[in-house]
Amino acid sequence: MIRLIKSILSGVFGGLSLFTDEVKRSRRMGTVPAMIVFFLLLLGVTAAYAEDASVVRATQVDGTVLKNGSPMRDGDIIQRDDKIEAKANSAAVLTWSNGSIVQVYQDTTLILQGVMFEADRKMETTLLKFEKGRIFVKAQVPEHLFTHFEINVGGSPVKTQGSEFALKYDDAKKEITLWSILGRVVVDAGTGTLRVDDGQQAVQKIGGSAATPTAMQDRIKSSLTSVSKKLGGSLLIEEELSSGGPLKVKIGGVRNRRGDSPYTVKFKAIIGGGSGNIKSVRWDFGDGESVLGKEAQHTFTQGVYAVVLTVEDENGQKATAQLNISVEQACGC
Repeated sequence: MIRLIKSILSGVFGGLSLFTDEVKRSRRMGTVPAMIVFFLLLLGVTAAYAEDASVVRATQVDGTVLKNGSPMRDGDIIQRDDKIEAKANSAAVLTWSNGSIVQVYQDTTLILQGVMFEADRKMETTLLKFEKGRIFVKAQVPEHLFTHFEINVGGSPVKTQGSEFALKYDDAKKEITLWSILGRVVVDAGTGTLRVDDGQQAVQKIGGSAATPTAMQDRIKSSLTSVSKKLGGSLLIEEELSSGGPLKVKIGGVRNRRGDSPYTVKFKAIIGGGSGNIKSVRWDFGDGESVLGKEAQHTFTQGVYAVVLTVEDENGQKATAQLNISVEQACGC
């Protein structure tokens, strides 16, 4: 254990000079490269593996951005009830050590109301208050954790269990505009519930009946996808594995890792590498049930389950992957 801790610390501090160089380069380019996000997640590795609440930091500050009325700087820690104000021609990026990212645009006011962690549920909850302006959100955590990311907008909760979306609030019109490029976002409209899935957008009046989502315009989707790529650090994108090297596997096909009981989930095995044909693909669902095959479907009752995928090729190479599923009485997701 001591050797492991020394190894982690050595990797973290050994990379700080590279991180500093990357920050300087990003200032010149006006971007936040994926390497910066990688090092921030690395710095948060103890929080992630100790299963603790994220530390939220300002990872890029451009122009006049205030924290509680004073200038905010790169590296500042954002704490409970801190008020962030991005003035005209200004912007900021906030990064959670467990993976979430928020881009704050000009003329925007945002308050961090808290970040909590429930160890028994492996659940990180983030609460924000969005007073005006525009933000882009990557609400995400590693696969061994769950997230509840909630933004109070004019008294209406905007919630997600993991998604990438843009949000605009016009306080004068009491109007929320929402675009989701990945995952589901739920709005409690007061008189109903609005659910916006990936590729959809909606305009919701505060206190009005639930709006009907429509297909997102291609140019908006393209623009938001570019924002996501510039921020980097996506944990929700399902990427194929390379064909070379040792056998490797990950679990795909799962759109939502939380749901109401009983909850039926579809899985697929994403396989790469290896030195031979695949001999077996086995799914263990954490409730005593198992099945064979590259694709699987299983219905869970209330509880938290560790789903384990084990793949073996004809030459005896094995690889495993794990993903957690949380089934709740009423998750509202």
